[in-house]
Amino acid sequence: MNDLITYILFFLILVIVLSAIFTKLTSRKIKRSIPKFGKTTVLQDAEIHWYESGQGAPIIMLHGLAGNLRNFTYALVGKLDQDYRVIAIDRAGCGWSTRSKSECATLQEQARIISEFIDKEQIEKPLIVGHSLGGAIALALALEYKNKISGLALICPATQIIDKIPDMFKFLNISSPLIRFFVAHTFSSLFGILTRKETFKAAFAPEAICNDFGIKGGGDFALTSEAFIRTSEDLIFAQSSAPSLVGREKELDVYTEVLFGEDDEILDAKLHGEKFAKLASAKLTIVPETGHMLPLTIPDECADFIRGVMNKVRN
Repeated sequence: MNDLITYILFFLILVIVLSAIFTKLTSRKIKRSIPKFGKTTVLQDAEIHWYESGQGAPIIMLHGLAGNLRNFTYALVGKLDQDYRVIAIDRAGCGWSTRSKSECATLQEQARIISEFIDKEQIEKPLIVGHSLGGAIALALALEYKNKISGLALICPATQIIDKIPDMFKFLNISSPLIRFFVAHTFSSLFGILTRKETFKAAFAPEAICNDFGIKGGGDFALTSEAFIRTSEDLIFAQSSAPSLVGREKELDVYTEVLFGEDDEILDAKLHGEKFAKLASAKLTIVPETGHMLPLTIPDECADFIRGVMNKVRN
């Protein structure tokens, strides 16, 4: 019996060690395949990696959970940079950006960091484009730092408290920092690779997954151990900080419009789109037969939507 227990323990330790080696090698490979290609701005609690293209009125783009700036540079930035100065940001802790502490993952702290970035780079009254969780951060920015921005163009934004975490994110719902660290550096890459196809499919449904989303769109960055930790923190702290923002829709004092995919499987268009738009008196556009990843799947429509919002705030 003792020998059996010893063999089982040895096997478990071996599995953990091999998984840790696999995760480390995978993370290194992914980082080499998705390198930095923008600038870095050092702030008080973060280093922000960002990319800009074009000239004119500024637009700042904030990506969603498990995303990075490549979600926008994949197709959307190139649709706008002939007319505007388009800035896509790796949010603090995401992509190639860093943050000094996990508490910087709250919606309020992420908004503060974006506000500090706007000040540091002397960006005058940018239009904020927020996708998914980036939409929630854009709302926090508008509520707390409205004088620094011109308006909001929200694409499939998270605007309400999420009671049920989407299946694709449940593996990230780890509140213990110690367990989060252990899972990140042992099984996260292996699990991510095994579920990669289904995760991408769920994110894009009912539309097809964009070609080369893993590299060109930055999707594979989420498979690194560091991204697992930061994405888990984003999820946990977004849940805990959202109640202090939800319900303040009537306080919004900047022009706001919302674009939503009718068949979004990540965020319910009726709850996060229709309900929010009614409470905030914001214009809502629903796109039939589309899902959650609109900046990648329908970049022309997203660009037209952003141009429309920009025309409203400038006039």
